[in-house]
Formats: sequence, structure tokens, C-alpha cells
Amino acid sequence: MLLVSVWLSLSSCSQSHALKPARDADQSFYGNPTNPIQPSTVARADDDPRVEGEAVIFASDRSCLGQASHYQAAHYVHYQPLQLDPSIQSTNRQQQQFNHDLPLSPGEIVDIQIEDGEGFAGRHVVNPDGSVQLALLKPIYVVGHGVAHAAEQIGSALVNAGYFQPQSVHVSVRVLHWAPIEVAVSGAVFEAGQVRINDLDPSSVLAEKLNAYGDYTNRRTVVEALRAASGIRPDAKLDQVIIIRNGWQLEVDLSGVLTGESVTQLALIAGDRIVVPTTGCFQQHLVRPSQITPKGFRVFMSNLTVPSEGNGPSGVSSYSSNLPYGTRLLQAVVSANCVGGVQVSNAARKVVLASKNPITGEFQVIERSIELLMKQAHLDAQNPYLMPNDAIACYDSDITNLREAARTLGDVFAPLKLLF
Repeated sequence: MLLVSVWLSLSSCSQSHALKPARDADQSFYGNPTNPIQPSTVARADDDPRVEGEAVIFASDRSCLGQASHYQAAHYVHYQPLQLDPSIQSTNRQQQQFNHDLPLSPGEIVDIQIEDGEGFAGRHVVNPDGSVQLALLKPIYVVGHGVAHAAEQIGSALVNAGYFQPQSVHVSVRVLHWAPIEVAVSGAVFEAGQVRINDLDPSSVLAEKLNAYGDYTNRRTVVEALRAASGIRPDAKLDQVIIIRNGWQLEVDLSGVLTGESVTQLALIAGDRIVVPTTGCFQQHLVRPSQITPKGFRVFMSNLTVPSEGNGPSGVSSYSSNLPYGTRLLQAVVSANCVGGVQVSNAARKVVLASKNPITGEFQVIERSIELLMKQAHLDAQNPYLMPNDAIACYDSDITNLREAARTLGDVFAPLKLLF
């Protein structure tokens, strides 16, 4: 009787994790595109985007099903320009902030030419405080201004210092090299925060290149900033990415990155802020590798199967835990070597998936039968998408658990045989 009692006790505890499912985990799981995400502690679309904190800008909480090729107007969100600078009022001035005469940032290399003023001319690097230092002149602040306005500032400084008459000063400023910059990215991205883009290798700035006027860089764009923030999430409102500069904001449509349509590559300057609104629902067509989504991601796996004593013998290596973006649960389970083996003893295995919902910030845990997962892999509810840093744990079948329980009892009672 003691043997049977201990056996039943061990077998009943072997699957105790299945007795405590997470509350409504299946209905609100982030990797399931079937159901819209119901936010509970996040900001709505009418909240002020200037409010500091962890608020997420929402466009809608409606389902995004049926939007694989385009976005519907039901998810439209509109913000008025932020009037942080009273001197900027006209629409033309707003457009110039984003499209014309790109303002200078710290670290830019500029060539300054002054007619009949060779002693002041030369190549200069914009200082961290935003100024350029010409000989015999006080620092001249040029950050946030285009090259035309910077030339006016330098000309005014030469006139005020008494070196030129107003009618005789002629200054030109040309950019030789665009510097790396830092911009803020927030909203529906995997890693919001301050990101550094256009961080080129110093060897790429060669003397031969500096001899030619002008510079081209493809690493100071909105696409590069989103990539530096680990890419957009599947709930991103991709057709209305918001860029805020000097109190003005502009909405850009980046959906062409995934659909093949043309996309305006807007150049960024230091201090720009990028906000990616969220639709509040999981969009399946955004879950694939691209320029603005992750190419791959890390998943934490555990497969302590019998008789293996670690992840290494179980076939869980660093290569199997680094998966391409768009991987579903079944693919990860196969990668973790949780599928196959003796059908009688291994078919009834289970897998537990733990994932953090990036919108609500809550951890969600779901459990799936591997045998049922193989048969219903086409169902989104059974076979959800995996997200970066998800955790997967495989559990052996009940037959294997009972066998190990019997083996454990044998190890316990074996010494007693020697006493009789």
C-alpha cells in the first residue's frame, strides 16, 4: 500500500503546472492574430502624446483581420502640430523643417568659404555644444539651422566683429560629412528609447572623400532608426509613423517597406523623436523579416528530457534557440527536439510557452499538447507566433513520468532489501 500511495502522489505532482493556467491567457495571447488585444493600462488615441511615462499611443482597439494588403481608415489617428516654438507658424516653415535645407547636427563636417576672407575659411567640425569656432571669432551656434542660415550667422558674426562691411561679406557653407546622431524612438517597437544611427566606421571618412563636396548617407533615415530599436511590433500603425522636430510633427507612411510601394526616405537630425502608434491588435502580415522588423530573435528553451541531463544532450543549442522572425510555436518545439521518439511513450508530451505582452506588460502562459499541436498547426489559436525573448519548456508524457516515478521508488526501497 505504501508503494502504491507514493507512486500516485508522485504521478499527480508531475503535471501540477497544468492545473494552474493563466487567467484568460488563450483569449488575449499576443502571438495569436485571431483575437484583438484588449489594453487595460495604456493610453488611448486622444491622450496627449507629450505626456511623459510608459504610455503607448493607440489608434484603435479593433480587430485588424483582413488588412493584409492595406490599412483601413477606421484606424486613422490625427494629431495637431505641437506649437512648442511660437516663432514657427507657417505651413511652409513646417515643411522646411523636414524636407528642405536639412538642419545641422553636432559632429557634422562642413566647409566654410568666405570671399576675401581666407584667414577665416576652412573645414570645421560642429562642436558638441552646436557651435563652430572660426579664427578670431567667438563660437557661432549653427545646430538646428540649414547651411544657408548657418552662412548668414557666420556673415553676421564677421560684420559684428568689424572684419567686414555688411555689403561686402559673402559666406557659403557646404556639408562634407553627415555625422552619427541620436534620436528617440517610442511606441510600437520592440526596444523603445534613444538610438544611435549612421554610426559609420572611422575608416569610411577618408581624405579622398573629404576632397569632394557633398556627402550621402543612407543610415540617417526613419527606417534605420526603427531598425536600431529592434524593429516594429506586429501591432504597429505603420502608415502613420509620427516624426517630431522642433515642435512640429509629420506623419509618414512606411507601409511600402512591406508592400513593395515607394517610400519617402526622410533624413533625420539629432534630437528628432519618432513615435510609432499601435492599432491595438495583432497584424499577421507584419510578422516577417524586413528592413523594419527583426531578421531573427532569441527564444529561451528548456528540454530536460529523459534520459538527458541537460539542454546539450537534448539538442537545444544556440543555433536552435535563435529563430527567424515569423516562427510559430510548432517550429520552435521541433527545433527544441521536443517532437518524435517512441510514439507510445512520447506522443502525449506537453509544451508551455511564457511570453510578455508588450502592450499590457503582463506575462502570459499557455500550455499545448504537442500531439494536438501537430494535428492543428493550421489554427492560429493552437499555434501562435513567437516573439523575442519568449520562453519554452517541454514536459515529458505521463507514461514517462510514471516510469521515472517507479524508478525513483526503486532507488528508495533498494537499500531496504539489503536489510532483509
